[in-house]
Amino acid sequence: MIRFSKKKIIVVSILTVLFVLFFFLSTIVKHYVIKHSEELIGRKLHIAELHFNYAKVAVRIKNLHLYEENGSDEFVAFKELYVNVSPWKLLSGEYSVSQIYLDGLNVSVIQDSLGFNFDDLLPAEESVSDSLAVEPENKNTKFSIYNIEIKNSDVAYFDKEKDNLLDLKNINLELPVVAWDNQKSEMGVDFSLGNEGNVGIKADVDHSNERYQIDLTVSSVDISPFLAYLKDYMKISSMNGKMNTSLTIDGSMTDFMDVFVKGDASLNDFKLLDQEGNRFLAAKSALVDLDSLHIGKSYYKIGKVSLVKPEIYATLFKNNTNFERVFQPVMVVDSVEMETDSIVKEAEMFYAVDTTIIEGGFLQFVDKTLNRDFVYDIQDIGISLGEITALAKSVPVNYSMNLNGGGEVKGNARFSLQNVHNFSLDSKLSGLELMSFSPYTEFYIARPITQGTLDYNCSIDMKPDHLENQNQIKISEFDFGKKTNDPNTIKAPVRLALYLLKDQNDNIEFDLPVSGNPKEPNFKLRKIIWKTFMNFLVKTAAKPFGILGSIAGTNPESIETIPMEYSRVELEKKHKATLQDISKIIEKKPELVFTFTQETDDTLEKDLIALSKCSKMYAELDVAEKNELFGADFVAWAEDKPTFLNYKLGQKLEITAPFKEKCHSIIGDQKLKAMLDSIIDGRNHSLKVYMKDSLQISPDNFTVKTADLRNLSDQQKEAKFRVEVSIK
Repeated sequence: MIRFSKKKIIVVSILTVLFVLFFFLSTIVKHYVIKHSEELIGRKLHIAELHFNYAKVAVRIKNLHLYEENGSDEFVAFKELYVNVSPWKLLSGEYSVSQIYLDGLNVSVIQDSLGFNFDDLLPAEESVSDSLAVEPENKNTKFSIYNIEIKNSDVAYFDKEKDNLLDLKNINLELPVVAWDNQKSEMGVDFSLGNEGNVGIKADVDHSNERYQIDLTVSSVDISPFLAYLKDYMKISSMNGKMNTSLTIDGSMTDFMDVFVKGDASLNDFKLLDQEGNRFLAAKSALVDLDSLHIGKSYYKIGKVSLVKPEIYATLFKNNTNFERVFQPVMVVDSVEMETDSIVKEAEMFYAVDTTIIEGGFLQFVDKTLNRDFVYDIQDIGISLGEITALAKSVPVNYSMNLNGGGEVKGNARFSLQNVHNFSLDSKLSGLELMSFSPYTEFYIARPITQGTLDYNCSIDMKPDHLENQNQIKISEFDFGKKTNDPNTIKAPVRLALYLLKDQNDNIEFDLPVSGNPKEPNFKLRKIIWKTFMNFLVKTAAKPFGILGSIAGTNPESIETIPMEYSRVELEKKHKATLQDISKIIEKKPELVFTFTQETDDTLEKDLIALSKCSKMYAELDVAEKNELFGADFVAWAEDKPTFLNYKLGQKLEITAPFKEKCHSIIGDQKLKAMLDSIIDGRNHSLKVYMKDSLQISPDNFTVKTADLRNLSDQQKEAKFRVEVSIK
């Protein structure tokens, strides 16, 4: 039997104890940490496995779960963590880790109005300050970490205030080395964002030159999770789209503004809905080629900008537009400050866009300010812009589009960003269906457009001191419908003007030249063209007899008024000729209505009626000389007849006030008024009968009436029919 010495027994016992201790140390530590985790860190913790490798000086932890403060919801978990330390480098004063491997990390970050769900794990600010004060940073600390690898990890960030979840999945990170004396570092990260999105980041850091380069690749990332943050700036309810990006970022580690960016970015299947759920903006794809951007130098050079099937939905309300409603959160700004800032930046900034292409665009405009909604679609919009820079003197633009399913616009233009008054345009609009604009005509003149097409050629040549604009307009087969019940907002003569302008082929063709001086303070191109067009229509409707005269082949002034002889009822030959010209006009323009308003100087007319009556009484005497004169001819005859002037007057007098008063006294005021009314009614009757019976004109095409003789101005006091024209 072998007998051990007491000394050997003690040594063996110690070794045995140490062996057992080290063998079971991981289990002891694991159970201790789990049991006392709430005392140690204030959270419940569970670890499935904990192993120490004494040979490699490494630790491996499997299936760790750290819970929230409530003890039931999971905060952090991972499948495996392996850390291998290199303690031998401590001999040279360097802290070194040869490997860090983390697999299956799952982190749930929650933020609310009070902070984050990990705030309780962080040391108090006082303790951090104290530790910094006690242990100042040692700038000569040597460290190195090799082979950092994170695989198959997920990070979920939930913002309770915005009720928004941002979920990063399949995060993988590789970092070969981080060391105090390393001249260059490399890092690669990739992760999934959403159901289809992937993000890849490759970073190279040059410590010696204090610069970094990051290659960022984003593929099919769903932008909808960012909606919650965009709502701070826009009133929208939904946002969808897939973002793709390939960028190279080269920057300085000491100057954050020294950043150079190039690459491209695109957005596919983009759709934005306003707060009411209506479509606002959309695009099949949007691509921007970033040629070179330098943030610090304010240098922005963009290659190609491409928009495929962009959609814009614009709505005009009585008080604002849908754009104002959507961007209302960012529209409350100090305009003075904004203008000041823009001036400073513009002086320092360089920008350039090589090419801008829009294909298959769509614009829908809705006007809700009328009695019924006006909805208009502009489809297949194609726009091509040449190079745009702040110094560009002439930027070419070519465009084409289809209008509401009928009609198209094509043209080209040139504009300058140095001087907005250097502008040229050649545009052709053809086959525009005018019926679509019925909501406007119903609102303004209470009649719908039932048919008609518009062809319009426009050319503009504008220089800083001169404008020349040519407008060639042709309206074919144009017609209004019956009067609606819409309350007229304005009494516009547009309908009459357009009807008068129609030729024998039912077309309206006219040229409208416009000129102006951009140097004038109130110069606005669109306003000048529109005002000239409206003035043309108003003048045509207000003074239609120029056109009517050409239709009848007569002097326009001959049909504006029909002069009558005082105290005479019957129509003369010249009067009938004028009415015959009007009959020809009605035959060619059956929608016209002529109004004949009789005017006269009732005082002078009664004077002449009194003279005429006295003449007839004089003719009944034996010495009588019968006459059938009227007006001025009758006065001249009376003044040359002493026997008539002395008839019941006692002496020869001129046709003066005393003479008139004598005649009035002979006839009597009441009888003179009745005789005047009879003559006026007789004239109206004669004109009506001739128009209806002799010329066979429908009563729907003319009206005969008498003016308010008591309130006529002196300029109107003549015996005549004033002629006006309107449309049924």
